[in-house]
Amino acid sequence: MAVERPYRREGLTIGSLSAELGVPEYRLRQLINEGLGHRNFNAFLNGSRIEEAKAALADPGQRELPVLTIAMDAGFQSVGPFNRAFKAATDLTPTEFRRLAMAMTASASPGDSVRSGIGKPD
Repeated sequence: MAVERPYRREGLTIGSLSAELGVPEYRLRQLINEGLGHRNFNAFLNGSRIEEAKAALADPGQRELPVLTIAMDAGFQSVGPFNRAFKAATDLTPTEFRRLAMAMTASASPGDSVRSGIGKPD
């Protein structure tokens, strides 16, 4: 997931991912639900997408990039579901998260992790 980032692909299903990985669908579902603690496949995908979006929103080099572009790059198909998933995961809107991240970046020392102190714990 971290290297190839399949969560970015439109129309990704648990069936297509299990075929790609060469594992039975029921095993992948079991791993996602029981092993990783996600309630379903979509929650699993959204978790990866949100982490990518958080990194982009906290990146000063992407400060001018619209939130919609970041959402779409992370694999969301529209801004509504992205905003709802992001708020549920962090207790912040993407814009609020970015504002806090930029403020923390401006006041942080070079070795500090900006994302660790924003929103819900990872």
